[in-house]
Amino acid sequence: MKKIVLTLLMAFFAVGAFAQNDETTGVRIPGGYQGFVEMGNTLWHFDKNMSTTLQISTTHGCYFNEHLYAGLGAAYEWNNEYGLLPIYANIRYVIMSRTIVSPIISLRLGSYLGDNIGAYGDLAVGVRFASKRDFAVSILVAGTYYDKITSSYYDEWMDAQGYWHYENVERKINPSGIAVRVGIEW
Repeated sequence: MKKIVLTLLMAFFAVGAFAQNDETTGVRIPGGYQGFVEMGNTLWHFDKNMSTTLQISTTHGCYFNEHLYAGLGAAYEWNNEYGLLPIYANIRYVIMSRTIVSPIISLRLGSYLGDNIGAYGDLAVGVRFASKRDFAVSILVAGTYYDKITSSYYDEWMDAQGYWHYENVERKINPSGIAVRVGIEW
């Protein structure tokens, strides 16, 4: 087991040696270890109304070539109805890695933890703004999927005879929606 972990660590850090700059534009070509931090909002439909959630995420992995990135990450998404912790694998493809402005495609697949446990998926497209140093900013629009969440609340009402009734009500919430995220890459 120690040999496998050591071999994986050596391969992970060896890939980092391939990061370089494009001589024509001066843009740093992605390679090796990369970390991401992203923050955004998800708009979703709830009880005939629209609602939003706030999400912050971090992903860490490496570029295997100047276009293809793979990593693992975690996020926290919350609003006044719930809080979820998605844990996911991320694949990202930078289409034109040698330019300052480049389109990107990102796919996250995993599951979430919270009061419930379920599947999580996120497909995003966006734009990456690279710098001449080891830094980039990205803006992404995503379709986000979560399994439905069971939420409960306490309800009370008075009937026609003046008696109070108390009930614990369960409802299904579908927090899937459209997300907009802004992130940094180093």
